[in-house]
Amino acid sequence: MTSSDRFQSLPLLEEARSRFISQSGDDLVANVFRPFFLEHGVERRFGLLMLHRHFELQPGEKLIHYGPCATPWKEIDGMPEPTPTVWGVFEGRPHALEYKYSKGATSDLSPDDLHFMDGFYQLQVEQGVDGMFGLCEYPGDDFEGSCEITQGRANVNLAPKDYPEDLIAIDTTWFFEEGLWKRGCRCTCNAAAEDHPHGTHVITMQG
Repeated sequence: MTSSDRFQSLPLLEEARSRFISQSGDDLVANVFRPFFLEHGVERRFGLLMLHRHFELQPGEKLIHYGPCATPWKEIDGMPEPTPTVWGVFEGRPHALEYKYSKGATSDLSPDDLHFMDGFYQLQVEQGVDGMFGLCEYPGDDFEGSCEITQGRANVNLAPKDYPEDLIAIDTTWFFEEGLWKRGCRCTCNAAAEDHPHGTHVITMQG
C-alpha cells in the first residue's frame, strides 16, 4: 500500500472523534498512553495523536509540511526526499502518513523508536483501539502553539493571536513532556469549520 493509499484509509474527523468518545479516549490518553510514553522515555521524541484524514490525496502525493503550510506534493526531481513527521502503526508495522521538507534532515527510525512503536501497537490492540492512535514528531520544549486552518487542500498555521473566534475545539494530539502537559498543550480541530472533512487544527497553550 502506498503512502497516499494509507493516508486515504484514515477516517474522517467525525468518524475518528465518534470512535474516540465511544472508547473513552480521554481516559486512555491520560491514564494508559501517557504512563506508557513516560515509561519508555519518549515524551521528547513523540506525541500521541488521534488518526484522521485532512483531505484526499491523489496517487503519488504526500502531505508535506514546509514552513507554516502543509500541502500535497509529488516527487520533485533534484530535491531531497521529505522526512516523516507523522506515523501510524498498522498490523505491527510503522507507516509514514505526513512529512516535512528540511534539507539535511534524517528520516531513519532508530532501533529504540521501532521497539517503542511495536509496544505502542501492542498496547492499542490490548486496549481494543487498534488504529485509533498514531504518533507525531515532538515539537520541542519551546513550543508556543499555532492554529492550523485547512483551506481546500492546504493547511496554514496561524499565530495564537489569530485563532478563529468561532473555535469549537476537538482534541486530536497530546504531548506528554511535563511542561507541555501541565500547560495543556495539545492539538485540536475546529468543529465549526465549514470546510470539513478535516476542518481547522488548533494547537493551544493553557494555564
